[in-house]
Amino acid sequence: MRLMRNLPLLVLTVFALAGCAAQYPMFTEVYRKNAGEQDIRSLVLHVSSTLEFRSLRELDPIVENTPFKKSGHRFLQIDGTTPGRILAQRDGWLSVDFGQGIALTFTRRDSDGVYATAGWGTITIGGERYDIMAGIMSGKDVELRFGH
Repeated sequence: MRLMRNLPLLVLTVFALAGCAAQYPMFTEVYRKNAGEQDIRSLVLHVSSTLEFRSLRELDPIVENTPFKKSGHRFLQIDGTTPGRILAQRDGWLSVDFGQGIALTFTRRDSDGVYATAGWGTITIGGERYDIMAGIMSGKDVELRFGH
């Protein structure tokens, strides 16, 4: 009887732990220094939260199955499952390619050594300017993670 009363709490705990296990570890300066050049180049990288990019140019969508929304702007998106690879790196920064023409620069935060990029601003993708839509209201950085 007691187990049945605590079952909802047990189920929530299991789901919370499973969600934590699914998170990839943060890409930090300590990890970067301890890993070899070959290991760094072979890493699959991810962002800590979803980033949506909205084209500054408004177009009339012609086809239903396109990356356009009803606003007429083209949208691209990357999330925690989108794989990225290092394009270039120097002391304190990394450039990561996430496909679709999206390459982001991550810089080392002095406070904790985590590599992050702003979750707002404007970026050029395939010769076209896009607003970064995620993170504008929160003012938080999007952190770089590594995994498989």
